[in-house]
Order: sequence, then structure tokens, then C-alpha cells
Amino acid sequence: MDEITTSVVAGLIIAVVGWIAGGLWRQLKMARAALKEDVQRKREHEELMAYMRGRQAHDRLVDEGLRTLLLCNLETMQDHMVYDNHGIASNDMKFRAQRIYDAYHSLGGNGHGTQVNADIQDAPIAPKPSTPDNPTNPTP
Repeated sequence: MDEITTSVVAGLIIAVVGWIAGGLWRQLKMARAALKEDVQRKREHEELMAYMRGRQAHDRLVDEGLRTLLLCNLETMQDHMVYDNHGIASNDMKFRAQRIYDAYHSLGGNGHGTQVNADIQDAPIAPKPSTPDNPTNPTP
């Protein structure tokens, strides 16, 4: 009977050890899969952060370029007013200059552009040219 008991106990021990080993193996596989997913998530996060840093740098450069172009446009309007119109600006020019300045200022521009816009806004307004409907300013 000892042999039967030994065989049964040995079979039970083998079954329990096999069941425990199977459970541990499944846990190990799940831990490896979780670790792999975690590494993948970290890699994707780092790639996203690098992309965002690159976008921020790109956006700063685009803002700087746009701000420069807007300032150049204001300066061109001022030159046109001073040299071509003897320091006189039309209402349309003042309106356009203000819109350009507002965009320039919202992008962080200030200083020189503020002074250029102030020069345009402070300029006397050009009289409307006479037309057949409006003979208030006849041309010689």
C-alpha cells in the first residue's frame, strides 16, 4: 500500500507543481507583454514630445517670419504715405495699417511697429477726390 500512496502523493505533487508552474508561466507572459506595452507607450510618448518640441520651434519661426512681413508691410505703407503722398494718409490706408498692426501686435510685435502705425494713424487724412457726384473738391 505504501507504493500506491507514494504514487498517488507523487502524482498529486506533480499535478500541483505543474499547475503552479503553469500559473507562474502565464503571469510571466503577462508581465512581459505589459512591459513591452509600457516600453512602446514610453517610446510613443517620447516621439510625440519630440514632435511637439519641433512644432513649437517651427511655430515660433513662422510667427517671427509673419511678424517681420507684417512690419515690412507697415513700413512700406508709411514710406508710401511720406514720400508719395507728402505725409497724408487716406482713411483706407489708416484702416488697413491698423488691421496689419493688430495682427503684428497679437504675434508679439511691438516697439518699432507701434511707432510706424502711430505715424500712419496720426497723419492728416487725404481729402476725397472730386467726382461728378461730389464736386466739393474740384480739380484744376
